[in-house]
Amino acid sequence: MSPMELSVVILNWNTADFTIRSATSLESDGVPRARIVVVDNGSTDDSPARFERELDGVVLVRLEQNIGFARASNLGARTLPGSGYLFVNSDAFLHRPGSVVRMQAALDDPRVGLVAPRVLNIDGTLQPSVVPLSTPGVALIRASGASRLVPNRWQPSWSTHWDHSVSREIQAANGAVLLVRAETFDALEGFDERMHMYAEELDLFWRARSLGWSGWFVHDAEFLHVGAGSTGGNRMDPARAQRIGRSEAAMLRRNLSPASARLTLGFMAAGFRARRGWYRLRRNEPARAEMEGSLRGLAEGRRADAGVTRPARGT
Repeated sequence: MSPMELSVVILNWNTADFTIRSATSLESDGVPRARIVVVDNGSTDDSPARFERELDGVVLVRLEQNIGFARASNLGARTLPGSGYLFVNSDAFLHRPGSVVRMQAALDDPRVGLVAPRVLNIDGTLQPSVVPLSTPGVALIRASGASRLVPNRWQPSWSTHWDHSVSREIQAANGAVLLVRAETFDALEGFDERMHMYAEELDLFWRARSLGWSGWFVHDAEFLHVGAGSTGGNRMDPARAQRIGRSEAAMLRRNLSPASARLTLGFMAAGFRARRGWYRLRRNEPARAEMEGSLRGLAEGRRADAGVTRPARGT
């Protein structure tokens, strides 16, 4: 697979500066503009006009309203079919030359369906992105505060403090940048369109794993990621934490057995309550409010109907 066969999908929602920088960085790594799809997800600013001026040659899809990450990403992939789909957040920028080719090379292994790169903060420090799929055991370790005590060699499967120093098979990764084999994407019918925003990529890893596909991390493929770029850049926003909690809870209910889901969500809630109490003692109001938001989101996701019929792609 070469960059000529790859389809890149970037969603934009009032973040034209980021999106233009993201697309340009990929072009500098050999991805032709004609293989980049920018889906404008109902922006209320001048984003589409700027793309027509400054990103001439990209495939531009303009939506009248924000239809969510999952639906818009699926639409972008359908608009420009390829042998693989590289989904890139608008606030993620290629950092290390050759990263796209290195990620594509991981798909030479026919078992690999999803590929994640090393993600860095804007200051060049590591932004941990590889995560274990949440199970009762993983949730208990995190809730207990013992995550950092897990040996590095076990971290990718049991906690989130892995050093990201080698390429290896992984369970999942947060999806600021994610390459998906076309065969895998088609078999999964894309992202779950019941999910408006957050946890869509984790759900994709869950479902790919159930069909026998593995995930792979490429340590020498690097992207910079601002984080929360489309939601104002505030990672401690209680409303954002609530949306994440709601999406993760609903996602876990769909991918775990009822008993495992109850245990996992119970341990997660216990961990959030413990941290909420700690932050209250420390008088750290922003962090305490974030934990409150996470707890509200978990409660909403636990009540949500996990048995809704999966919508057809494009609906």
